[in-house]
Amino acid sequence: MSKISWGTKIAILYIGFVLLIGTMVTMSVYQKIDVVSDDYYQKELVFQKQIDQTKNADALVEKISHVFTDKTLAIKFPSVFNGKKISGEIVFFRPSDALKDFTTEIQLDVNSQQQIQLNKFIKGMYKMQVSWKVDNIAYYTEEVIVIP
Repeated sequence: MSKISWGTKIAILYIGFVLLIGTMVTMSVYQKIDVVSDDYYQKELVFQKQIDQTKNADALVEKISHVFTDKTLAIKFPSVFNGKKISGEIVFFRPSDALKDFTTEIQLDVNSQQQIQLNKFIKGMYKMQVSWKVDNIAYYTEEVIVIP
């Protein structure tokens, strides 16, 4: 049985290290990275408005709620706004895939609910961001929902 010289052991260690680093670089090049938003800097500048809108929403006694039915997601707005004109938008943000994000305008039915078809979603987690305005007061709320 022959022994491996220390020079050969160092060469094997060096080659192994180079292969490991090469593999890690190759894997990182093909890793998909999605930024939360392409215009994140501009959104950061208006973040104080969002904080104020969140405080307005938190001050409400009744919060926005959601219920899943067989084919829809029903988003119910607080009953204090019944009969009032509500304008705004709902953003569904999917952290794992920016291509699955979408936005819809608020269009309430007679029960102060927004109905969204579940076929617009894929199963999994979304962050629901609701921005709305009533009587020149802006509100914002955000919650995580899991599409069944």
